[in-house]
Amino acid sequence: MPQTERLYYTNCYLKEFSARIVRSEPDPRGARVYLDRTGFYPESGGQPSDYGELAGNPLLEVVDEGEEIAHVIAEDPPFKPIHGSIDWGRRFDHMQQHTGQHILSAAFERTAGYKTVSFHLGSETATIDLESERVGVQQIETAEDLANQVVFENRPVQISFRPAAEVNQLELRKPTFREGDVRLVEIEEFDLSACGGTHVNRTGGVGMISVRKVDRARGFTRVEFLCGGRALRHARQDFATLSEAARLFSTGLENVPELIAKQSRELREAGKGLQNLTEDLAGLEAAQMVQAAGKNSGRVVQCLLESTESAKAKLLAHAVSKHGGVGLIGVKGTPTALFFAQPPGGKYNMADVLKQTLAKFGGRGGGARDFAQAGGLPEDQLKVALEFAESLL
Repeated sequence: MPQTERLYYTNCYLKEFSARIVRSEPDPRGARVYLDRTGFYPESGGQPSDYGELAGNPLLEVVDEGEEIAHVIAEDPPFKPIHGSIDWGRRFDHMQQHTGQHILSAAFERTAGYKTVSFHLGSETATIDLESERVGVQQIETAEDLANQVVFENRPVQISFRPAAEVNQLELRKPTFREGDVRLVEIEEFDLSACGGTHVNRTGGVGMISVRKVDRARGFTRVEFLCGGRALRHARQDFATLSEAARLFSTGLENVPELIAKQSRELREAGKGLQNLTEDLAGLEAAQMVQAAGKNSGRVVQCLLESTESAKAKLLAHAVSKHGGVGLIGVKGTPTALFFAQPPGGKYNMADVLKQTLAKFGGRGGGARDFAQAGGLPEDQLKVALEFAESLL
């Protein structure tokens, strides 16, 4: 089986190339084309594949099949020398992120001894998983500072090929078990890794490395980061968001966090006050409703509330039961709701009443003997459903 020459191994900055078709096979999407050489990078090692055009056809997929690389396009091209053009914006973005990952991973290992166990390059962000769940803020910032210092120094990034027997004698950041000639990516006096991905030729091309998010899980810490153009775009978005917040607060950017914290405290306090008022109001209304219902009706209170009073509905049902009545409360809106309550140890089974009501009118819910609730009934059936529930008592 012929071997595809991988042009990106030696020239990551290649934007166009010509090649000869070795063979073509049918594919559900069109044709699966094999070339004697290619500049297209196939998905591998956590890095997505390139996009672009081959023989004027948009590239649908690039697949690494070991010795060969398959190119999936919509039309089977004629067997003659063909031209390939790489989506340079996507390629260079991946080069920035992947080289940035090498730098950041090496920085974590140098500053705190944390090894990278996996790498993923997504369409919006990239992540590395560190082998510890105890990575702290200071350690993250220290590694981020060192990584950017290496970027600012614009160190050379060199690609070379060495026999596997020799590579195993070198101080690689991560051991490799590949056979034959191994592709090495070296950042001058900072990192040496076996890698088949695409990279910038100097660290300055990474632009900037920005840690955006940290998630800790059992056994590892996931660090989300951005490099180069991605870091610039998100910094611009952050500035726009912060500027709008400052405008709304009529203050400077530096005062936004303090004002948000203050307003959050005030909202919590106001929410507690509103909850207390709602409970008091529900109690007063419940007492009046139970008294109006009278003993002759079994003190059953049936009430249908508007959606604007939804926060009061459950409180009202409980308040009715506290005043010795049976509360059958419905709430209009999307979704609708039902709340059935009786005094503790009452003679009815609210869960059973609700179950029969739902069986007739639809909706979903459940509960216990003294309290049950449901939602999802048709709004135009709520009044009839409440009347039916009362008929069961």
